[in-house]
Amino acid sequence: MIRNFIERHKVICAIISVAIIAHLALFFALTATAKANPTALHHEFPIPGGGYDPIDYTTLARHILTYGNFSMEPGVHGDAETYRSPGYPFFIAVVEYLTDGIKAVTLFQIVLIALTALVVYLLVLEVSPGSRKTAIAVATLFVFDPVIFFSSQFIATEALYAFLFLLAIYFLVKKTDSPLRMWALAGFTLGLSALARPSGFYMSIPIGIWILIRLWRVGKGNRKPLLKKAVIFFVGLCLVVTTWTIRNGVRTSVYEFSSLSTYNTMFNIPVYLSYKDKRSIEDIRADLDQKMGGLTDTEKRDSRNGPLMRKIEKDILLPNLPNYLFFHISKSINFFVAPGSKFAYGFLLGFWDGQPIDTWHPETSFVNSLIEGRWRDVGRVLYQNIVYFPESLFLLIMCAFGLYWSLFSRNPYAKLIFGMVVFLALLTSPITNPRYRVPVLPFIYFSGIAGITLVLEKRSLRRSQRPLTPSR
Repeated sequence: MIRNFIERHKVICAIISVAIIAHLALFFALTATAKANPTALHHEFPIPGGGYDPIDYTTLARHILTYGNFSMEPGVHGDAETYRSPGYPFFIAVVEYLTDGIKAVTLFQIVLIALTALVVYLLVLEVSPGSRKTAIAVATLFVFDPVIFFSSQFIATEALYAFLFLLAIYFLVKKTDSPLRMWALAGFTLGLSALARPSGFYMSIPIGIWILIRLWRVGKGNRKPLLKKAVIFFVGLCLVVTTWTIRNGVRTSVYEFSSLSTYNTMFNIPVYLSYKDKRSIEDIRADLDQKMGGLTDTEKRDSRNGPLMRKIEKDILLPNLPNYLFFHISKSINFFVAPGSKFAYGFLLGFWDGQPIDTWHPETSFVNSLIEGRWRDVGRVLYQNIVYFPESLFLLIMCAFGLYWSLFSRNPYAKLIFGMVVFLALLTSPITNPRYRVPVLPFIYFSGIAGITLVLEKRSLRRSQRPLTPSR
């Protein structure tokens, strides 16, 4: 069966093979560079320096293996961790158990990236049958995107999350004689993606909206089969999500799946208040700490303090809701156009004495300068980033044509595909960088190419319908 598949899809198999070689070559190069520069920021590669996310993931994985407990605290009776989702730490734990080394995580992630590129290829063929060239182009753009190289190399959730999320969407759109089984698999796999990153759970919202639109548009005779598939999809999703929620409730007496409110209060709110009050994030965080009653960083992560976090969030956002919505939507522009090459290059600098380039900080953000009317800063940022402008322009063009395709295409999946791009952009704002768009990156490329194709087809049709000018 595998041999027959390779025979029928030689081109994409060859491209993915070249991509695997490229990602492996980068892995060996970065490993050697980190070893040769023991004082550099990323000397512990594949653990990136300068952030605590990867430290959390590896600590949780170590405690799973050592104590059988998902906790940031050592020992079998450490307080239950609820701030981090369990999917990625368990992935690391399994790899370390099988290989006895953290570096092998990168090798497994390269395999995941290769499998994801294959899923992308098959997904495009399901959404647009007969568009093999488009499928090849989208999978190629995805697997060689600069941010994908970051995702395969470092301890980060993107490789696992993107694979599970895109696999769920593939099951959702796959044409089969057993649609109920596919939709059940789609819901279950989307639930697994939510365990890798909580945003996977919230991506069920645009899927649900798309299902409601389809229920409204189809005739009465076709609503019952679609409704059955929708129910089985959400049952599969809730089966996974509820299991984790119950675990949190049993261990902490707080039945929450996601730490969204805690994240907003610790990260998004300070960024917004920095923009609104023209103060440093450090000063704002000091004020927030007082409102939190001097909670430690560990206590802030505890879901039992979630009600306090939500109260602080509401007290700040509700009186400033119009202003915050403008800020939030404006900052989501970064999701669409922030250059992945700059993001990847910034991390490469960390293998020497340089520091990573900050791609989102309010003082240097192009979008922040734009919405605040700091035109001199807008010009300065554009000039400093002129080398990355072609990539941003390319992404902007893809998104523009993707929007056109979603509005005017008759493809039943058009609004779902681009709707998920827009929803994830809004969900991850205001702190966005190119790595957050990895799960929907193939959708940006596919919808963009589909939009360009639709424009060309309509133009060709108009030309063919013009009356011929009679010859004299």
